[in-house]
Amino acid sequence: MTDKNKRRNFLDYLKVQEAFDAKVAEIDQIDKFDVSFGVETSTPFESWDAGEADNFDLLNNYRYSPSPTGILRAVISQVPVNHEEVTFIDFGSGKGRVLLVASEFPFKRIIGVELSGHLCNIATRNVMQYASASKRCNDIDIRHQSAEEFEIPDDAGVFYFYEPFSSTVAEQVLENIERSIRRVPRAAVICLVGRALVPVVEGRAPWVPFGPVVQSPEDHYFDARLFTVHVDGAHTAESGSAS
Repeated sequence: MTDKNKRRNFLDYLKVQEAFDAKVAEIDQIDKFDVSFGVETSTPFESWDAGEADNFDLLNNYRYSPSPTGILRAVISQVPVNHEEVTFIDFGSGKGRVLLVASEFPFKRIIGVELSGHLCNIATRNVMQYASASKRCNDIDIRHQSAEEFEIPDDAGVFYFYEPFSSTVAEQVLENIERSIRRVPRAAVICLVGRALVPVVEGRAPWVPFGPVVQSPEDHYFDARLFTVHVDGAHTAESGSAS
């Protein structure tokens, strides 16, 4: 590919990204999550902006863009486990919006895993600032480390992915999750928002689809899919705990 074609492709990418960011901003203007709670989770962040990442990280870890709160609440409310019994993990937790919304549910614990120290600092401030009458989990932990190196807790039961990284990284993370489940057999659920990682999970043992696609009230781009694993001695709830 010539330099001219590379520049053209990059400019095309920027145009698509600009349109996408405008759509997300429009959703946030309606939702007013940040304004309501005095936090800053809305502004997208490119992985190269903080100058922290090497070439592998830049190629395999994607930009931060917030999950719309509508699909967040919809998909978490439908996970087929008892919230009180499991830890919720958000991979690529960015500025922490998913962690804040997840705290509206009575999870045992909530952990965000984020490669960028800059984003971890913002997320930490957001967690400290966040005060909601709907909050039901106060144990929120932010881990500044790569997703591949994060050790899966033995009580982790809900794993949230909103297109945080490449399929290469996702496969390693899935192997870590599966190793943890073999070590401590239990029910577990993967939540995928967006389609980017669906081919990585679909057809991969021991994961099976759970229920229909969870439709986003904001935009079909954010539709979510649930995958569960069933092991001997572990049981999923008929439906998630009431929020």
